[in-house]
Amino acid sequence: MSANDLLQVSGLEVGYGHVGVLRGVDLAVSEGEIVALVGSNGAGKSTLLRAISGLLRPSAGRIVFAGQDIAGQPPHRIIDLGLLHVAEGRRLFRRQNVHANLELGLYGARLDRAVERQRYDFVYELFPMLAERPQALAGVLSGGQQQMLAIAQALMRQPKLLMLDEPSLGLAPIVVDQVMEVLQRLRAAGTTILLVEQMVERALDIADHAYVLQNGAVIGSGTPQAIRAGDLIRRAYLGALSDREA
Repeated sequence: MSANDLLQVSGLEVGYGHVGVLRGVDLAVSEGEIVALVGSNGAGKSTLLRAISGLLRPSAGRIVFAGQDIAGQPPHRIIDLGLLHVAEGRRLFRRQNVHANLELGLYGARLDRAVERQRYDFVYELFPMLAERPQALAGVLSGGQQQMLAIAQALMRQPKLLMLDEPSLGLAPIVVDQVMEVLQRLRAAGTTILLVEQMVERALDIADHAYVLQNGAVIGSGTPQAIRAGDLIRRAYLGALSDREA
C-alpha cells in the first residue's frame, strides 16, 4: 500500500450471520487505476464490494477511502464521499425513463443547474444510445443499454472511485467490447475503477493491477502480465472446482 492509494482495505472479515465469507482481505486501489478483482463464483468478490460500499458491516478490519475510515459507515455517507457501487444485475428503476433514472442518480447531490447539465452532457456523450432515447422506459431497453444506464446513473455523481460488479454479465460480445472501451475512457478521464469480472481475460486486458480471490481470501496480486505468467488463475478456478467435487 502507498500514499497514492485512494482505497485501502486491510484485514477485512465479513460474514452472513455465523458464516464467514471474507477472511483477512488486504487490497489497495491507487488513484487513476483500473484494478480487477477476479475469482470463481462464491469466492467473495461481491461480498467485498458490498462491504466497501456500506451494504454489509465488517466484523473486523479497516476500509480507508480518501483518507477516511469508512468501515461500518452508512451507504449514503460513502456515496457522498465519492464512492459509487454499480451492483450486479443492472438495478434500475425500470418503470422510469432514461432521463428520470439519471436524475435519480443525483438524489441528494445539491448541485446547481449548470453543473447538473454538465453531468447529463458527460454521460450522454459517453453513451450516445442513451442520448437517443431519453424518454424510453428503462425496463424496455436491451441488456446492454440497461448496463450503460446503470453505469451512467452512478457517473452522475462524478465518483472518485467507481466499483462495478460483473458489468459484462449476460451481454453480447460486441456490447462487452463497448463496456470495456467505456471503462478505459473513464480511466483516461481520471475515474478510478475497481472491477469485479468473470471474464478474466477481458478484465486483465484493461486492468493496471489485479487481485485473485479464492474462498474469501486474496491468494495473490500483481500486474496483469504477472498474473497471466503465474498459476494464480488456475489455482483460483480449478481449486474451487476441486473443492466442490470433494
